Parts: sequence; structure tokens; C-alpha cells
Amino acid sequence: MPGRRPKRWQDVDHSDEPLLEHVVGSKSHQLRGPIPEFLAKKAAERAPKTYEWYRESLTQLWTFLEERGLTTVGQFDEHAVNLFRRHLRERGVSDNTLSNRLRAIKAFARWLGQRGWTQGNVLADLKVPQSTRPRFDLIADETRGNLFALYHPDTFLGSRNLAMLAVLSDTGLRREEVVNLLTKNVELDSHVLKVYSDKTEEWRYVPLTDEAVALVRTYLRRRESFFGRSARRRIGPGTEERERVPRRLQSDHLFVTCEGTPLTPHSLSHLLRRASKQLGVRIHPHLFRHDWITRKALDGENPSLVRRWAGHKTFVMTDAYFDLAEEMLGAVKPKRSVLSSVALPTARKRGRPPKAAGR
Repeated sequence: MPGRRPKRWQDVDHSDEPLLEHVVGSKSHQLRGPIPEFLAKKAAERAPKTYEWYRESLTQLWTFLEERGLTTVGQFDEHAVNLFRRHLRERGVSDNTLSNRLRAIKAFARWLGQRGWTQGNVLADLKVPQSTRPRFDLIADETRGNLFALYHPDTFLGSRNLAMLAVLSDTGLRREEVVNLLTKNVELDSHVLKVYSDKTEEWRYVPLTDEAVALVRTYLRRRESFFGRSARRRIGPGTEERERVPRRLQSDHLFVTCEGTPLTPHSLSHLLRRASKQLGVRIHPHLFRHDWITRKALDGENPSLVRRWAGHKTFVMTDAYFDLAEEMLGAVKPKRSVLSSVALPTARKRGRPPKAAGR
């Protein structure tokens, strides 16, 4: 008698299986279930920040469900997610945060159905609130000038910081893209940057202005001079005796530390936080991106070019900046009225006309 054919994964009922399970051995600790499996897939396929978005959203959801005993695949449904939605609202989270959490959870639900954990998408009918467009002010020319004035172009660190600010201001690159720029991909003679984005997993070319090129050239000269000289370092801890040690450039990245290692995204953010305290104005790396794209829209730049330079996958995000630019243009006072050269009738004042002045 032939043996029974084993059931396929998709045909097995997984309703009673836990969404997340800790399997602890004598020398090991493993996480099993659809949540760890989904997050492992995202960690392998998506950019780190995108993975962190999924991880944080599902961790919050799991904590909420576990406290209420809703821990199995069968108990993960629209009602459970609506309870979580109400919980977030009671905590006072913003509409944008709520929308982000629910979008990540809906992506997880779609994957559950595709993978076979559930019979179809259990959150297909869940409505997600529309995200509101973020509001921000452009970086004022005075603020930008004060920011550049904080650093001296005749030093290695000063010239580096000025070059980074120039790239941020004139290209709209993301924080990670700036610190990951390779020297070989900075074509100063052609005024072009070749940029790779971990977020979109694509290469793109971004034009570089004359002003930015000049500051990058100055930085490269200072960098070559800095690493061409030796440094005086302490021989050991607890002693003031020093010895001459040659400096080494240990990376092919454009922006490096005094030790010759690549600058990190956190270092760039920290640099701007310190500058913000000195100026009394909040400045962060992504604000330069907001500012640059909006100014391109105000200048009447081609939206297709702006989308490619900015590295947006679709026109949705680019259009948001162009819509904001339209609102700003509506508030701009015209430099000259169309009616300024036209003789317009004026309203006659009441009472007797004034007497002519005597000669």
C-alpha cells in the first residue's frame, strides 16, 4: 500500500502556532515563528533603516499582543490590529507614526498569506490613515552662512566639514550617501558625483556645482597634506612622552576621520547637533535634502530630473516637494505689479475739492 503523500506547507493549518517563539537550548537561543522569519527576510533584502522600521513596528505589535494573550497566528486578525491601533492613539502617537506602524503590519500580513501561514491576507480590508505631508522651513541664507563660518578652510577638519556641508547643500544626498561616497566616484573635472543608495539599491549621477567643487578640491589638498605628515602620539598610557608616528589614510572614502577611517552617519549627525547648539537653530542632515529638493522645485527644475538626482523610486515623494513649492510660490509677493504702468482711476473723495494754491 503506497504511503500517504505529505501535505504541502500551504495546506497545513498554522492557526495554533505562535507568532514568535523562544527556543532555548543549553548553548543556544533561537527565535522561531512568522515574525522572526519575516524580519530575517527584510534584514537580508532591504536597507538597514527600512529593516529597522519593520522590526520596531512588529516588536511593538508583539509586545501589545503578548500582554493580552493574543500570541498565535490564528489570533492575528483585523480586530487585534484595531485594538493595537486604539492603543497607539491612546498613547498620543502622531498620525504619521500610526500610519507607518500600520503599513509595516499590513506588509507583514500580506507576506503571511503569500508564505502560507494564513489563508490569504487577513488584513486586506484594514484601512490605513493617510500620512500628512511633513512641514519644514527652508534653510535661511543667513543661517547657512553662519554655519559655514564655524569652520576654517586652512585645517584638515575644517576643510572636510566645509566640503561635506557643500555636498549636502548642493546635491540633496542622504546622510548615508554622503559618508559612503568613494573618492574615485567624485569626478571633479566633470562636476559629477556617482552615488549608491542602500535604500533604493541603485546607482545614480548627481551634478556638483562650481562652489561645491572648489570646497572639495580644497579639502582633498588639506587631506593629502595632513596624511603626508607624521603625528606626535603618547608612547603609552599615563605618560607624557611622545614619539613621531606616520599617519595613514586607511580608506578609499571621500570623507574620513583624523585616523584615516571612514566617517559614519552618526558622526555627521553629531557634527550638525554641535553646530545647532552653537547657532541656536536646529539643523540635521535630512533638512539639507528637504531644502535642496524644494529649492529645485521653486527654480522650475524638471521634476523628472529632480526625481533622478534625489534618488526617489517614484514620483509620489517628488510631487510632495513640488506641491509644497507651489504653496510657497503662492505666498511670494511679486517684485513688480502688472498694473504699475497703467493709469488707474482713483475714488473721488467726499467734500469740496481743495483750492488751487496761489501763485
